[in-house]
Amino acid sequence: MSTATMIALRNLGLTIVLVWLLMACTSCALTGFRQGSEVFYTIPPVTYLRQYPGYASQIVATLYRGEQVTLLSSMDDTWCRVQRGEGGQVGWIQRPLLSAAPVPPETYYIQPQEVPLRDDPKEDVLSRQILRRGDQVRKLSENKQGWWRVLVEKDKSLGWLPAATVAESPPPESSRESAVPPAGQDGRGPVSAPRPAAKSHNFVAAATLELHLLPLISSPVVKVLQFNEKVEIVATSGSVWRKVKYSETGAQGWALARFLSESPGKAPKSFAPKKKEAPKEPKHPDLKKDQGIPPEDLDPEVI
Repeated sequence: MSTATMIALRNLGLTIVLVWLLMACTSCALTGFRQGSEVFYTIPPVTYLRQYPGYASQIVATLYRGEQVTLLSSMDDTWCRVQRGEGGQVGWIQRPLLSAAPVPPETYYIQPQEVPLRDDPKEDVLSRQILRRGDQVRKLSENKQGWWRVLVEKDKSLGWLPAATVAESPPPESSRESAVPPAGQDGRGPVSAPRPAAKSHNFVAAATLELHLLPLISSPVVKVLQFNEKVEIVATSGSVWRKVKYSETGAQGWALARFLSESPGKAPKSFAPKKKEAPKEPKHPDLKKDQGIPPEDLDPEVI
């Protein structure tokens, strides 16, 4: 082989190498893509992992403040491909939403004995779950009416509750609060003070059974149970009311005792309203005035 041919081949090889390096550098410059394996923590109260980098992409998972993610790759320091926890979902998230230092979640504790967790920030919205004193929640957002949207730590459920019902510190063990107000505080008549009951299980004897927030017919309904669903008796209020716990969801509420049975039934029982006796004319003229308390709230047994 001649010297000229060898020189030509050598120059051709150098040219190929230079072209390959140029293409590689251009590709890196265009995409800004790099690999990594760093650990980061999410900053916002709520954010999302997406299938591809971009807000129009499908959501892969919901992340909450302080969650740990592992960086897999990044693009121009704007979007990062991360993995949630160990072996969790993989997706894309914006880089400014991540912190290299741990981010503590905003955790609070329920202070009253019971607090309804509602789907919307309104008192008249039915509650799907009752939170207990000392339960931990994470604050996600708030509105101007004093309601917080929270994440319940024990089961990761979401809902709204009044901000006044939580505090940064656990409630003291010595100051127990009653879940039922004293007689007359709700403006609808006296309520018997509840007392703990020995743990026992009952079954819904009616076609449906409403669980109330308080042992009053006028109290909001927190859950509706179906025939033969099993509940645990946790407290009593006289001979009329039983506080029950629905084990499948943990929901608790007050139910009329006559709608419960110690054993499952073959068919729902029919409960006809009890007849009310005609009121007797008071003998003394000063007693003719209405006292302003509906008789059905004084004696729920007639319902």
